[in-house]
Amino acid sequence: MTDFSLYLSTAGGDWGQTRSLAQAADQLGYRALWLMDNTAGWAGAPHETPLFDPWSAIPALAEATEQIALGTLATPPGRRHPSILARQIATADQISAGRVELTMGAGDEPQMYELMGQPLLPPGRRITQMVEELSIMRSLWTNDRTDFDGAFYRLEGAICEPKPTRELPVWIPLAWGNRRMPRVIAELADGISVAPHLAPTSMVKVQLENVAAACRLIGRDPATLRTNRLAGVTFTDVEVDPVEAKRHLLASAHPRTREVMDEAGQYWRDILHRQWPEHIPAAYEFEDFYETSEFHCVGTAAQVADPLRAGVVDLGIDEGVVWPHGMLRSWEPANVAAQAEVIERFAAEVMPLLGGS
Repeated sequence: MTDFSLYLSTAGGDWGQTRSLAQAADQLGYRALWLMDNTAGWAGAPHETPLFDPWSAIPALAEATEQIALGTLATPPGRRHPSILARQIATADQISAGRVELTMGAGDEPQMYELMGQPLLPPGRRITQMVEELSIMRSLWTNDRTDFDGAFYRLEGAICEPKPTRELPVWIPLAWGNRRMPRVIAELADGISVAPHLAPTSMVKVQLENVAAACRLIGRDPATLRTNRLAGVTFTDVEVDPVEAKRHLLASAHPRTREVMDEAGQYWRDILHRQWPEHIPAAYEFEDFYETSEFHCVGTAAQVADPLRAGVVDLGIDEGVVWPHGMLRSWEPANVAAQAEVIERFAAEVMPLLGGS
């Protein structure tokens, strides 16, 4: 049976709404609630857009909910010292009675670092930093004292008490890497988050096989690694042509969204596409990139269910992650206000079509 979870950006900084959405997701049968861990606007959102710090918000949401898992998608390295982050997460897990999960990625958006006065390290260095942070936190969560001497961090006799209530699940996103990241995931992760949701299905299949091969190389059963995939969801009351509907979403987006997404498209083409397998196109206009590649489900409940069936259920991915309105529109005020409708409609109309819990 396929699980479904919810992704919230917390755009707008309305705590009452965020709390209400978490409670609705808890009651409607979503397995997990994932919060964005960005420091500034994304995909066209103004840098000043209010965003709650997730590791401050999660303990409060734990008090407001009963059974839903709570975590981030995704926390990058270098944002918080791992000894402090380990204590924050352990505290949240204690408050939630064992419902916290961590998704930790290597990070890739320059503005998230630059606006905090931090350098954006090269990809290989970010992965090394991420591995060090995960190693430190896992040690702090399981050992009485932790000593560590690495390229980024040095600890002597570090302590984390109280510890999490159980072995805390760690998810790692896999975006573009086909060499080191699959090995890191095989060695360190409990779950893989297929990223970004712009990746075409052919790329997702390659990602999953790369990780499965890395698992087999170290003697791990790939089936022990859970998987999830993020999908933007926009409902319509009548059937639409999905390609035309997505073109309309792009064309009608806020001008700043288009400006930033054009920059993002150039970034992906120039930097990240070098790592794509040869059979996946590496150069096209951003309109084509969005229309052909983004896993954004638009239309009636049946139309939203179709790409999720093909891109999650049929691929054997364990969990679909619902992002109300997706990366292009999720910060716009009208869509922030309409998140509850998307969450309720998805649970009532789409989950039953896909055998979701």
